[in-house]
Amino acid sequence: MLIQFSVKNYMSFKEKAVLALNPSLDTDHPENINEKNGYSATNLIAIYGANASGKTSLFKAMTAAINMVRLSNIMQVNQSIGSVIPFKFDAKTVEEPSEFEFIFVADDDIRYVYGFAADSKRITEEYLYQYKSQRPTIIFERTAEKYEFKGQKTILEPLVRFNTPNKLFLATATNWNTESTTVPYKWLSEKMVTFTDTQSLTDLALDLYKSEKKQDYISFTEGLLQSADINISKISIDVKKTKMQYPVGIQAPQVIINGQTLSAIAAQEIEQIEVNTEHIIGDGDDQTRYILGMGEESLGTNQLFILGPFLKDAFEKGIVVVVDEIDKSLHTFIVKHIINMFRDKEINKKGAQLIFTTHDTSLLSLATFRRDQVYFTEKNNKTGVSDLYSLDELSVRKTDNIEKGYLLGRYGAIPYIRGEEL
Repeated sequence: MLIQFSVKNYMSFKEKAVLALNPSLDTDHPENINEKNGYSATNLIAIYGANASGKTSLFKAMTAAINMVRLSNIMQVNQSIGSVIPFKFDAKTVEEPSEFEFIFVADDDIRYVYGFAADSKRITEEYLYQYKSQRPTIIFERTAEKYEFKGQKTILEPLVRFNTPNKLFLATATNWNTESTTVPYKWLSEKMVTFTDTQSLTDLALDLYKSEKKQDYISFTEGLLQSADINISKISIDVKKTKMQYPVGIQAPQVIINGQTLSAIAAQEIEQIEVNTEHIIGDGDDQTRYILGMGEESLGTNQLFILGPFLKDAFEKGIVVVVDEIDKSLHTFIVKHIINMFRDKEINKKGAQLIFTTHDTSLLSLATFRRDQVYFTEKNNKTGVSDLYSLDELSVRKTDNIEKGYLLGRYGAIPYIRGEEL
């Protein structure tokens, strides 16, 4: 369960930005609160803002931090840390590290605080704290190549020699199966899915559709599409292996790619995935089945097809799903349906969380969200600095029409159209 994420000096966020999921004292919508071992967090966060205001930068920061955790162990010595992008409109910050921090409750029901700072060459700071009581237990603290351990020193200190300046010690220690780092590492690397790159997520979705749980994923997505009133009765996924074919009498040129000739590469099998949908048209006995390729379906149908397996995993495992522009290619009613799935305790039994950005103001309603679940990003065009703040920080009454208030500019975070009045 994610309680808080913060970032500093990353892309347009020059100063520290905090996305807090721990609920305020507001008593509205108890169904929007997840509970875990005495800790609470909201199950939904909606983020609004003008184009280029920082919404995507926030999600890219999350993605960068999570990927650094996941991929740290395959970093080569002296390899640059390419995912670090400091605020570039300031001569000072461009030379300073980017900072990331997660506060979460892991699968052992213990609250952890994990954070690190990095520039393009090295990890400049890293720390892991564990809360078994009100007071934190320091698992480790690191400033560049100086480490400090409390309680786990005899286990963790010998592993420092296996770490390098550009690697996260959390990942290195976990690679040696240390209990104190494995649980938080697994939560960070497995319990957060970020949707910022459609192509890579399509590939990940197809991998899930090809797995041992293939039929379970297909069945869930079929139900998702049908509940969204999309006339698809069945999805079929076929995996075929073929070889590259050249016209008769023509040989593959002797080009070397990664140490292999093109002929050798052509001799290898290529995996092709064919996704088809079945539509039943007609009523009663006068029904006809039609088969379409997924490429013939709408962008919205394809988007739900990609989201399907991740939503299923989220509800089964309590995953945090982070989606940039959730309304892209999806009708408002379908987005509302997905939001309500996370609010439904009969569906969302494991405490899954959804964090998303959108421009769809029709979703802005206190009938759905608590005031602490709506965030805004706004960029100062003179400095290029983005700010992140919540509706709960503003003077908003429970009876206010927040969609109208937002469109009237009461909360900021809207584009200024020069020379026009809306």
